[in-house]
Amino acid sequence: MSKILDVAVIGGGVAGTYCAWRLTGPQGLKEGQRRVALFEYSDRIGGRLYTKTFPGMPNVAAELGGMRYIVPEKDDPTSNQPMVSNLIEALDLPSHVFLMGNPEKGADGQPIGEKENILYLRGKHLLVKQQSDPAQVPYNLSWNERGKTVNDLQVFAMNLLVPNNQNLSLEQWMETRVYGHPLYTYGFWNLMSQTLSSEAYQFMKDAGGYDANVANANAVAQLPATEYANTDGFRAITGGYQRLPLTLAEQAAEQGAEIHMNRRLAKIEKDADGHYKLTFIVTETRVVDTDFGGVHEETKDKEGVLPEIVHARDIILGLPRRSLELIDWEGWDQKGVKEMLSSVLIQDAFKLLLAYDYPWWRAMNLVAGRSITDLPVRQIYYFGTEEDQPGGEKGNTRSLLMASYNDITTVPFWKGLEHGPPFIGRRPKNVTPLAKEEAATTGDDQRVVPLAECIATDAMVSSAHRQILEVHGLVDVDQPYSAIYHDWSGDPYGGGWHEWKAGFRYNLLMPKIRQPLAAEKVYICGEAYSNNQGWVEGCLQTAEHVLRDKFHLPWPEYLTGLPPEKILGP
Repeated sequence: MSKILDVAVIGGGVAGTYCAWRLTGPQGLKEGQRRVALFEYSDRIGGRLYTKTFPGMPNVAAELGGMRYIVPEKDDPTSNQPMVSNLIEALDLPSHVFLMGNPEKGADGQPIGEKENILYLRGKHLLVKQQSDPAQVPYNLSWNERGKTVNDLQVFAMNLLVPNNQNLSLEQWMETRVYGHPLYTYGFWNLMSQTLSSEAYQFMKDAGGYDANVANANAVAQLPATEYANTDGFRAITGGYQRLPLTLAEQAAEQGAEIHMNRRLAKIEKDADGHYKLTFIVTETRVVDTDFGGVHEETKDKEGVLPEIVHARDIILGLPRRSLELIDWEGWDQKGVKEMLSSVLIQDAFKLLLAYDYPWWRAMNLVAGRSITDLPVRQIYYFGTEEDQPGGEKGNTRSLLMASYNDITTVPFWKGLEHGPPFIGRRPKNVTPLAKEEAATTGDDQRVVPLAECIATDAMVSSAHRQILEVHGLVDVDQPYSAIYHDWSGDPYGGGWHEWKAGFRYNLLMPKIRQPLAAEKVYICGEAYSNNQGWVEGCLQTAEHVLRDKFHLPWPEYLTGLPPEKILGP
C-alpha cells in the first residue's frame, strides 16, 4: 500500500461500511480521487450488528446486537427511521415485521399485541394490560400516578414539566427551562426525583425493561422519548441485521474500495508532506481455549509482526467512544476535544439467547414481543420457530428465546457467571452437529453451541432458565439444547450504545464533533454522537453529514424526494 489513500475509513460497522459504499459509488468521489480503504479491527464486518444461527434452526436469526428498525409512518415518509428503511429497500434486502406481540385478533376485533404478555415485578405476576390497574401494580404510587402505565407516567411527567410540548424542535427543547434551570442541565433521574415519587420512578425502570430509559442521561434526550410503548412499526432484515453492513462492504469492494481486516489503528500522526501517517497493528482472530473447557473467538494483536504504515489525505473514524479513546492521536488533547469525546455515557449491554426444541411459551398465549421482570433476566423476547421462516423446514418446531436482554445495572450479574464450565447443550434428534471449527464445545456428539466471541457457561444458562420458569409461573420445562451470548462492555466497543450526558447542549456539539479540529481532516461518525443513539439510523445520519459537509457528495438517490434537513437533523 505505497500510494497515498484519498480516504482511510476506520471501522467495519454500519457507519464505516456506509461511508466506503458511498465514497466509491456512482455519486461518490471523482474519478482519480477514489482510493478508499476500510480497516477493521477483527475478522468480522458488522460492528455491533452480529448475527448467528443455531444448529437445527438455520433460518432463525439470533441477534447478539441490534435487531430491528422503525419504518416511517404512512402519512409522513420523514418520520421515525427513514434512512435505514429506505437503504434496506434500495439494497433489495428482504425484511419482515418484527412482532412485538400476538398478531391474532382478540374479542374486541383488534390485534392482541403485547397485552397478554407478562410483567413479573416484586414477586407478583400480572399481564401488560393490567399495569394501569392500581389493584394489580405492586408499587406504592401517589394518587395522581395510580392507573398510569409506564408510558403514561413518562407523558404525565413531560406534560407537567413542559406544557404545550408538541412538535418542539431540538433547539426549542434546549431552550426549555424547568424548575428555574435549562432542561439540558438535568440528568433524567435527578429531574424525576423532583417530579415523580420514587415508587413511580422504580416502576418505570422495572416495567420499562431498559435501565437506559430512565438512566441519568441528558433530560432533553430522555424526557420526550416514550420507548416504553411497543409499536407495530418495527421491522427486521430477514436473515439478520448484520446483512446490512456485509452488503455495504461487499458492494464497496466491487466499486473499488480496499477492505483490510484484522487491522487496529494504533496511532495517527502527520508525515513530512502534511498527509496523515496511520500506524496499524496487525491483529489475529483465533479460536482459544477457555479456562474450564470449550473455545471462543478472540481478537488480539499478532505477536512478532511489524506495524503497517498507511498514508492518507482524509480519515473517517466510524467508531464508538471507547474505540476512539484507544487511538493515540494528539488531537484528543487539544482544547475542548477531550470534553466533546467524553460528552456521552457508555452503556453496558448483554444478550443471552437460548434454543429450545419447541416454543413452550405459546401454550400461554405468548407469541412474540417480550415479557418483562425485575429479575436479572429483565427482558425475555419470544421468536418464531424454524418452520415459520421463509425456506424453513415444515414440522420443525425448534424455536428461539432471547432469555435475557440487559443493560447497565443488571449486566454485572451475568458478568459474575462468565467463569466456569461451558454450557455443553445436547443434540436433538435429526440435528446435524456443527463442524468442529464452528462449535464452541468439543464433544463429537455435542457440537450444538455455536462458536462466538463469548461462551455461555453452565451457570449462566441454568440461572437464566430458573428465572424464566419463575417469570412464567412454571415448575419445569425442557432445558434448552443450545445457547449463545454476547457482552458488549469490553474493548474495543466499551458498551452497547451511548447516551448524552447532562449539561451538554448536544445540538451544538454534534456538528463540532464530526470534525473535532477545523484544521484537521479527521472526521467522526456513528451512533455515539448522534440524535438517534443506540440505533443504526444514528450511524447513517452522522455518516451522511460527514459525506455531504466534508466531501461534498450529493444527496443519495435512495433518499430522492426526502428533504435533508428533516432526515439528518443537526
